Amino acid sequence: MIDVEQQGSVRVIRMSRALFGRPLYWTAAYWLDGLLIDTGPACTAPQLVRLLSSLPVRQIAITHAHEDHIGGLHLLRRRFPDAQIYAPRQSIPLIEEPQRIGIQWYRRMLWGVPQGVTGVQSLDSVDDRIVTPEFTLRAVETPGHSRDHVSYFEPRYRWLFSGDAFIGGRDVAWAAEFDLFGVISSLRTLASLRPERLFPGSGTVRRTPVPDLHGKISALVQLAQEVNRLEAGGCTTPEIVETLFHGEPRITAWSMGHFSAANLVEACRSYNAILTPFDVVDAPPLPKKRLRGSRDDLTDSSANRFSDPDDVRR
Repeated sequence: MIDVEQQGSVRVIRMSRALFGRPLYWTAAYWLDGLLIDTGPACTAPQLVRLLSSLPVRQIAITHAHEDHIGGLHLLRRRFPDAQIYAPRQSIPLIEEPQRIGIQWYRRMLWGVPQGVTGVQSLDSVDDRIVTPEFTLRAVETPGHSRDHVSYFEPRYRWLFSGDAFIGGRDVAWAAEFDLFGVISSLRTLASLRPERLFPGSGTVRRTPVPDLHGKISALVQLAQEVNRLEAGGCTTPEIVETLFHGEPRITAWSMGHFSAANLVEACRSYNAILTPFDVVDAPPLPKKRLRGSRDDLTDSSANRFSDPDDVRR
């Protein structure tokens, strides 16, 4: 199942396996000016290739090597053999040998299994910069959801393609490999860029991204504080899960524990062990960040902002 929406110069492509005609979980890819950001899962790859057949695909950029973001690469390489594929250096071994990802059975059912693709170039080889005739996107290191994760930022239009560095909604279950310290640090990095449009790896496009990013940071920090408070009071992990989440969510059962509230509690413990979470309301202003591999300060003033000429919805 594929859903397509045009947001100015950006074509938003949402993909999901369907069950009885209903989507199970949407993931997103984005096309702009001959560049495709992420490819969705293997189960929707044939539909994606058909959709893109009438468009130029000269470059493909990957945010991270999870199966719902690289699953379409094999068929896309066959359809667009001259397209350059770029990915973080840590992602490339997983793209070449997807069996190294360690895909659980429920993920295989949900997304399918990617086929290996060779000839992927590291973002290092292009100085963490992807250039199209109209746009320049910079890679921003955003680990936490995965170690190899990057986001892409277009500084003129202040567009942020965040992959899974930002996932909307309330967190009730995490995988054990997620790193809360990394997630919060990456969200702060993204907020410091002051994006004006956020294109996430799943969910809807955000037109007020800075408040959304700060809201997510606040919610995660407060959750870590709650875990710290309950743990100091002698609560066990099951008791904390019951207090904060009213028990494990349904995803815990059908993922056989890969996603669980208990994992999220443990992530909060690891975060608390690194530092004592502070109240974000009283936190000092976020420092300006520079992008990986770039000397340009992309938190520049509004004097450098551009309006998307194709965006009639602004």
